Amino acid sequence: MPIHDIIDNRNKKLVDHIKRILDSSEAAHFAVGYFFLSGFTAIAERLANIKELCLLIGNTINREIIEQIAQGYRRLELIEDKI
Repeated sequence: MPIHDIIDNRNKKLVDHIKRILDSSEAAHFAVGYFFLSGFTAIAERLANIKELCLLIGNTINREIIEQIAQGYRRLELIEDKI
């Protein structure tokens, strides 16, 4: 993927490019304005072989993001209870 490409999710999907890049990467660094669990879930399988993962997440938050974070914590609690 050339550096100058703009991916707007109309003709090309960013998730497809990220998955392709992750397949041959040892580290991944992401800077995002918002963090959604759905986006993370879309690439989670490809992160299995990543040795270093860094996330830089913006500090603006809304109710939807708070609810998704809470849902993620509830999932962790369910898993911990079963273990």
